[in-house]
Amino acid sequence: MAVYDDGFARAASEPRSTSLVNFAGAAFSLALILGVSFWGYKLIVRDVSGIPVVRAMEGDMRVLPDNPGGGVAAHTGLSVNEVAAMGEAGGPEDRLVLAPRTAGLSPEDLDVQPAQEVISTVSAAIEDVTAGFEAEVFENETIAAPEVQDDATALAAQLAALSTEPPLAQAEAAQDPRVVPSTVPGVATSVRPVIRPANMRIPAPVAAATAAPATSEVAVTTATFPVGTNLVQLGAFPNPSLAAAEWDRLQSQFGKLMAGRERVIQVSNQSSATWYRLRASGFEDRAEARRLCAALQAEGAECIAVVVN
Repeated sequence: MAVYDDGFARAASEPRSTSLVNFAGAAFSLALILGVSFWGYKLIVRDVSGIPVVRAMEGDMRVLPDNPGGGVAAHTGLSVNEVAAMGEAGGPEDRLVLAPRTAGLSPEDLDVQPAQEVISTVSAAIEDVTAGFEAEVFENETIAAPEVQDDATALAAQLAALSTEPPLAQAEAAQDPRVVPSTVPGVATSVRPVIRPANMRIPAPVAAATAAPATSEVAVTTATFPVGTNLVQLGAFPNPSLAAAEWDRLQSQFGKLMAGRERVIQVSNQSSATWYRLRASGFEDRAEARRLCAALQAEGAECIAVVVN
């Protein structure tokens, strides 16, 4: 006979790894709660009315470079740059350098360039085709020559029959194109125009004298100025007469500005040509010369302040 038991069977034990995962999740959750709580506390107790402080970086704010001059720019040392930078022309150069030669064709360009042999071959082929065409045309003209000659003879006979004037009269009319043939309709005799009354005649303009008035020779300044003398250059001309004429024009146009200035015409040999520089002297300092140039340039005249070197 079986024995009856009112109890329950013993449950199987859980694996150890499951319990470790549960403990780790609980610890992480607790740490997260503590961190969020601490962060919120810091936000609450923070003083927002305080002055923010920025920490300065260590080291020097500015450091002197090893090469303060920098790199050399292109196109430096040219006289034209001195005029734009300083406002005046520089002194004569002690060293002149010619411009570099132009670059020739590269090897790939030489390959593309047509060769002389190809040009000669094409020219010979064109001459052969032209000669053959001319020979064919000449042969055709030779065959049709009798027919053309007969047509020309018949046309000449018809023109001779229709002509009513003798050949001599026709030759004279052809020689003198001013003679109008009588067969042309219109006025046969031209009427002579009536002479205009004396009170309506327009007097002929008086011819200008062909000989130009003799101009006196312009004196060129040969004296040298001491170093540091302030001058004003008003232009460069191929002969001294033009320089003197320009000085007279400036005197008449800017009389007040040019008052107290003396004319200076100096010879300059540059670029295998002789030029005559028109300058003005009589300045106490460089500032006075620049003021005159500024006034002349405002009126549209050319002016450059220079210093004798």
